[in-house]
This record gives sequence, C-alpha cells and structure tokens, in this order.
Amino acid sequence: MEWSRIEPWDYVVASVALEYHKKYRIVELDDIKQSLYEWFAEHPNKLDEWEAIGKRDAKNLIYRSLRNQALDYCQRWKAKSLGYEVSDLFYYAPEVVEAMLPAVLRQDLTITPQLNMGGSSTPPAPSEGGNLMAMMIEIDYGYWKLSKDDRRIIFLRHAESMDYKEIANMLELGTEDAARMRTKRALNRLISKIGGYKPYRDDDSTPTDGESTSVEVEESEEVPD
Repeated sequence: MEWSRIEPWDYVVASVALEYHKKYRIVELDDIKQSLYEWFAEHPNKLDEWEAIGKRDAKNLIYRSLRNQALDYCQRWKAKSLGYEVSDLFYYAPEVVEAMLPAVLRQDLTITPQLNMGGSSTPPAPSEGGNLMAMMIEIDYGYWKLSKDDRRIIFLRHAESMDYKEIANMLELGTEDAARMRTKRALNRLISKIGGYKPYRDDDSTPTDGESTSVEVEESEEVPD
C-alpha cells in the first residue's frame, strides 16, 4: 500500500504504538509501529470501507483495530522472547503473583506453591502448564522495573513474610491498613509492568445504519485529533 494512503492515519499509529509500548516495555516501540503499518497493507478493503462512512467513524474504527493488532503482536513477541506459546498465556491475577513472589524473590523453585485456581475455564496453574520458569522470569523482570520503595515493601511482605503491622512499624506508615494499601498498590504496579490483567479486545466491527462508533467504547476512548 502506498504511503499516501497510510499517512493521514499516522498519528493514530503513533498513539497506539506508544500506548502498547508502555504496557509491554519488553517490546520495542518501532517494532510495534511496524506491525501497525502492516495492518494497513493487509486490510486495504476495510480501510476503504471505513473511510467511506466518514472521518470520525473511520478514525475510531482504525484506532480500535490497531489496538487489537498491537495487542496480538505484543503478546506474540513476549511469548516468543520468554519461551512459551501464546496459547499458554496466563493472565496475572493478584493472587497468582502473590503466590509466586516468594519463589521469585528468594530464587527458590522448591518453595513454589501448587496453585489451585479452580474452575474449568481458568488457565492451568503455572506448574501444570509448563510455564513456571517463564512466569518467574517475567515477574522478576517486572519487579526490577518498580521503584525502590515498591520493591522494598513487596520484598518485606513476600520474601521476608512480614505481616502488615511489622511492615507499618518498619516503614513508619502509621497503621496496618496503610501498609496493606501500599503493598496492594505496589502489587498492581508490578502486574502492570508484566502486561497487566486480562486484556480487553476492542469491537472494530463496521457499525450498522444509525449506529455510532463512539457508543459503548469502554476502555477504548476516542483517539484525540
């Protein structure tokens, strides 16, 4: 596809690439951009169709579809770089990360728990799915991307097994609740460093007559002009 067809939407490419680079720091920004440019080459008919219904709707639909493209690319890249299959992806719930942190922080596989996640629709526990080492590497990667304060409170809680009262006293946080909230926020930031919670896929289907692409966008806010 000629650059002249893509250029009007280059600002959308830049916006989406930066958004997903922040979510997947392990993936280079330029690589994400290249994947998004490939979307245009692979979907010329869709681009023609969306541009025909108006600039505003076309912008929102392209934005949604590029976000899906970026998500797929980043997941594939991360899986390949860490040595597992995309089909084995295990999304990080807080209880999973908390259960694995002692083994990660102490570098001791013998203390890794057998996770009972329950429910047939839940992905297998890391030890059952063969992804234990990949997940430990990823959690360790995310941990070292945190601030010093976040690393310290996570280490005290999950490597030293300190309770919240002990943490509050050591860090002079005042109350157990303050220590609990600080630990929870640090854990959430850790999860965000390793791709976050189960990702949301945007609805990029062409609207029927009378529908607007701005309705029920949820996580996908309209990309700014």
